[in-house]
Amino acid sequence: MKKEELEKDRLYIRKFFYVSATMNVMVNPGDAVYKRGGAPLLLIILLHILWFATSLFWKNYYNGDSYEYTYLAENITKCFYYSGNPALPLEEFRLSLRTPVYALFIMLFYSLFGYNTLIILLAQNVLSILSCWLAYTFFQKKRATLRFTWVYWILTAMYPAQFFFADMLAPDILLQFFLILYFRDLISYLQEKTGKKMALMSIWLLLATLTKPVVYPYLLFHLLFAVIESIRIRKVALFLLGALPLMAMLGYGAWNQKRTGLFHISSIQSINLLEYNVHLFLTSKQGKPYADSFLSAEKEHIYKLSSLEERYIYASQKAKEIIFRDLPGYTTFHLRESMRFFIEPGKSELDLFTGYLGYDFKSKENFRDAYHNDGLKGAFRYLIKYPLLPVILLVVLFNFIRFIGFILFLFSSKIPVVLRLLAGIFVFYFALVTGPVANTRYFLPVLLILNSCCLVSYSLLFKQIKLRSKSTYEQNSAEDS
Repeated sequence: MKKEELEKDRLYIRKFFYVSATMNVMVNPGDAVYKRGGAPLLLIILLHILWFATSLFWKNYYNGDSYEYTYLAENITKCFYYSGNPALPLEEFRLSLRTPVYALFIMLFYSLFGYNTLIILLAQNVLSILSCWLAYTFFQKKRATLRFTWVYWILTAMYPAQFFFADMLAPDILLQFFLILYFRDLISYLQEKTGKKMALMSIWLLLATLTKPVVYPYLLFHLLFAVIESIRIRKVALFLLGALPLMAMLGYGAWNQKRTGLFHISSIQSINLLEYNVHLFLTSKQGKPYADSFLSAEKEHIYKLSSLEERYIYASQKAKEIIFRDLPGYTTFHLRESMRFFIEPGKSELDLFTGYLGYDFKSKENFRDAYHNDGLKGAFRYLIKYPLLPVILLVVLFNFIRFIGFILFLFSSKIPVVLRLLAGIFVFYFALVTGPVANTRYFLPVLLILNSCCLVSYSLLFKQIKLRSKSTYEQNSAEDS
């Protein structure tokens, strides 16, 4: 690519960030970030403190995955990579069930402070606050800021999962933190085009993937981006740096193969495909009793197989068989559920955090069962008795506002195409890869990025409305005179 053309692209990206940052600058730009962002940041800190205090009251610090990570953290100190209780008979799938980074995070605090869960939760709250601030500054400059910053802070404050996941022993806040750092350096790379930024992006993405394997397929997009940039700028180093995360994960898969006889990243992949995607698809298509009966019979058959390799391959093949038997129907189902990703209020996770509903699902009826058992009538009957309904409705409302803001961002001609494209790929990747399993833990990685995009799109929209109103007023005044 010609040097002049490359410099033109850089200037276009930089111009966008300059215009975004200097839009409606205050009289004293040196204090702009503090005046516009300082007070809301204090509010976010207070909200984290409030939710932490409520977690001390409810004491529901653990979800279904927490114990597996704590076992893995403790077992790693004994040079045994296993996310289960070592005193019980070995379950082969637990040898590769969980990736290591969150367990190492737990192990660090265990070694420094002993087995104190609250210290880990405090650290997660700090990471959550840092993520909120870093995402807010995506499109900011050091001495100026966008007006209408309240859009970002309100959208953040009105998503409870951002706060209560910080108070649960779960990897999601750490995953979000790594991906915020990745997206921050992606934006910096678009302005600077340096190998250093590509290297940092690769590091954050690798750490994110080793925190939760849901990121693993995204490594292909990262590699493709590195290839394109390597060709555009004619620097082989960019390709090599962009390939590092994928190469590292292939090495991790080879290590799992050496231990289990099967090349894979995590044993949870085949489990999720059969127990969630296929089960929910059959539930929507043929009813819950049939889906439950199918899953029960398949799990009984899988447990009879002797090795992880046999179980993994059988579960994957069975799931694909059901999907490809009605591929158009499953595709429609998956896309519909992927759209729910943007609106899902996180009711089940909030119920677990508050203790309203436990993992046994026996003490109280849940919404999904009420709907499947009695349709809309059952859903309405459930909701009118649900004590947290006002909270859920409020979250859904702001989820709609966030989704509209993101669509405005994607179609705004005032924002560079490459930025819109990369943000769209990143966000819709998580929506599509989660599909029927859409819930708040998979939405958290993109939440703050969406909020930052909404800050830009709504600022542009409100400014345009304001200018039109001013122009109309001046025109009417001129006609009157």
